[in-house]
Amino acid sequence: MKWPKCHQNLVAVVFLLAVACLLAWMFRLRPQWQEYDRLRAEREGLEGQLKSSAWPRDASRLDALLRDYRKRIDKDLGTGTGQGLREYSENVLRRATSQFHERIIGEYGSLQDFMQKASQTEYKDQYDRLDTYLLGHKVNLDQSIYGMDESTNEPHKYQMLLKLWTTQGVVDCAVGAGLRVTQSRSSRGRPASQVHICPMRAYALSDSSAEAYLLEFPVQMEVRGKLEAFRRFVQSLCSENHFYPIIQMELVTTPPRTGGKNPDKGDKDGFFRTHDLTARVVCSSFFMPKAGEAVKMEVKKTLPPLPGGM
Repeated sequence: MKWPKCHQNLVAVVFLLAVACLLAWMFRLRPQWQEYDRLRAEREGLEGQLKSSAWPRDASRLDALLRDYRKRIDKDLGTGTGQGLREYSENVLRRATSQFHERIIGEYGSLQDFMQKASQTEYKDQYDRLDTYLLGHKVNLDQSIYGMDESTNEPHKYQMLLKLWTTQGVVDCAVGAGLRVTQSRSSRGRPASQVHICPMRAYALSDSSAEAYLLEFPVQMEVRGKLEAFRRFVQSLCSENHFYPIIQMELVTTPPRTGGKNPDKGDKDGFFRTHDLTARVVCSSFFMPKAGEAVKMEVKKTLPPLPGGM
């Protein structure tokens, strides 16, 4: 039996509608349903985290907390100075990176000129001046230990100058506190002070950043002297005019004499006190390039171990 033409047309329309509905489900409704399931699961997960956390779920309390946090960031840390966290952090960063600022402005006019115009000739001249100056304090820089000499040639001349200035600042603090920089024999048989330039460290906002917002110049030095002199040295590193914080430190003291005719005696609690020590410290200066450098810098997240052993 042959179906009437109208019935055939109706079946064709129903079939096409079924195919259209199936396609709509596969390519439009199904992805939306999957996205809905994902968002629902994410919402349930967030609700579970909120329930297990100490954060309030009441919107008014959250708004109050947000206002308080914004106040601390922008206006008041609770110290009564009217200084917020943002201003405080900016002042700390400015203090940590501005100790060479007056010298840079006085000699080069601007930070950008210093970074762009510092030359090999200036580095050689300042190295010779530093070498002569430190010899007056019985500190002998030797390339085999220090890692640089007057012939050193690096791409960024201003970084070489900052390494020299950091060395002078750290040694000045040690000598001014009454400590002696230790010496050993160099590969050429000459006395060489234990002052060593460590690799520069660059800090970036992300691993993919091509520019560093902060540069660190570590200097390692081994000193000897009295415990009181070492205390003065540590205090002077972060004084009003200096900012060379200790990044790493090793201390060595002479063990007490427990035998012989005149052995050392401990206190009433059995502790031995010493006043002479040898210290190996790594102190750093910091510099913040503001003009920016189109140079990819390696970002090191950890400090290497101190070279050698005492």
